Amino acid sequence: MTQDAIALVSALAAARRAEHLYPHSHPAYLEAVAALTKAVSQCVASGPCTIALYAGRLYHENAALAWDTPAVRTVAELLEARRVESLTFHPEVAQHELAALLEALAAKPQAGFDLAAVLEEMGVTGIAVGSVRDDEAEEAAKRDRLKEQDRALYQRLIALVRALSEQVAQRGEPDLEQAGILVEGVLARLMEDSAAVLGLTTLGSANEPSLFHAVNTMAYALVLGAELGIPEEGLAPLGISPLLHDLGKVAFDLSDPEQAKKAQVLHPVVGAEVLSRLPDADRTPMLVAFEHHMAPDGSGYPEREPGYVTHPYSRIVAVANRYDHLVTPRPHGYGLSRDQAVLQILKDGGGALDGMFARLLARAYGVFPVGCVVRLTDMSVGVVVAPGPTPLAPRVRILFEPDGTQAENGRVVELAASNESVVEVVDPASLALEVFENL
Repeated sequence: MTQDAIALVSALAAARRAEHLYPHSHPAYLEAVAALTKAVSQCVASGPCTIALYAGRLYHENAALAWDTPAVRTVAELLEARRVESLTFHPEVAQHELAALLEALAAKPQAGFDLAAVLEEMGVTGIAVGSVRDDEAEEAAKRDRLKEQDRALYQRLIALVRALSEQVAQRGEPDLEQAGILVEGVLARLMEDSAAVLGLTTLGSANEPSLFHAVNTMAYALVLGAELGIPEEGLAPLGISPLLHDLGKVAFDLSDPEQAKKAQVLHPVVGAEVLSRLPDADRTPMLVAFEHHMAPDGSGYPEREPGYVTHPYSRIVAVANRYDHLVTPRPHGYGLSRDQAVLQILKDGGGALDGMFARLLARAYGVFPVGCVVRLTDMSVGVVVAPGPTPLAPRVRILFEPDGTQAENGRVVELAASNESVVEVVDPASLALEVFENL
């Protein structure tokens, strides 16, 4: 039987060569197809005949076909290039179906080619194709599905903050029931993949900066809380607090420069007063709204008595709040790159910011946080999709190969296990990149 399989493979290789060299009416082509038909008939005399590809070698009934046969190597390469795992010839296979197979195999291999689908369209039933599972394509499809779910969650959070602001403006107090439900959704995603929560912060809009700032600050704060080891039940109030930390600004007309100045200084007191009116509510958001601009060195506002100690969540939100302002483009922020913002947070630690939480941010985000577009030593360009085991070695999805061509399927490089390292951070705008779409 193995000899029959080798004869089949040899006839297949010869017939494919004839497919390339001769028109279908040429005697050499007709002879090659007739020889293939005969070889297949001999192989299927006692039942279906399967030629399988495994680890680059051809097999028939668990026996490897002799690799020193040129036709075996040719067919192995042919199937591998088209991501075919096996060809099964059934006893009822017809000559015209073998000719259809030759025509299909003559097509230039390319991404997305599916030999099984092509033969089905050609009406071939006597040949079954086993395709190699495209793990990269499946992973990309899964990533895209999760990304759409994350985007939808982010948009619901934006709508929530907008609704809370409108509720305060209209009746003086917000309804936090929906806030708790959405924060639970973010926490569930955080437990699955904290890098995905950081990835949400690469979304943004110049039209409603205050809404995006609230949601981004929440995401940054939750990642810090998880890094600190706060249990999930403790993360819920930490998630709600940043959504409400600037709620006091609703009482001011921010389009008026004088009102905007007053809002900056007074919004902690106003926001805390609004939240204090909520019956049976967790008082953590109220404290955070009141304290998030109180610096450890005694500066900031509102004024407090000497020795006053702010809530730990207020200090976490202060770090998250500052980081988001640093990475937000002007005129609403400073427009620093994410790696520059980490350095600035560390500089502010111990003065305007709590030093321990500043260092915690650097540890949780890494030197090159999620969303940084970086160039590596081999001149490829990618986006940081997750922190690595060390601050200087994140996980990077390659977007452009060293020669400048676009990378296929966005392969991920673990810099900690690679010879490559980051040589510079690249402005995504210079490459016309939407960062979130490439995470």
